[in-house]
Amino acid sequence: MAEENYVTLEVAIDDALYERIIHAAANRGQSVSEFVESVLDREVEAALHEEPVEVRDPD
Repeated sequence: MAEENYVTLEVAIDDALYERIIHAAANRGQSVSEFVESVLDREVEAALHEEPVEVRDPD
């Protein structure tokens, strides 16, 4: 059996967004974790195909 690895992320979001995430996950029949992982996976895939942006520290 393949070993599964999990990473737990702690993020700060406002209550209104959290309630919307719960509702959206329920609409898809997913747990909040499943929903967030699927959304992040799509966004990461899209971002990896974008032109990189140079980030600079303001001096």
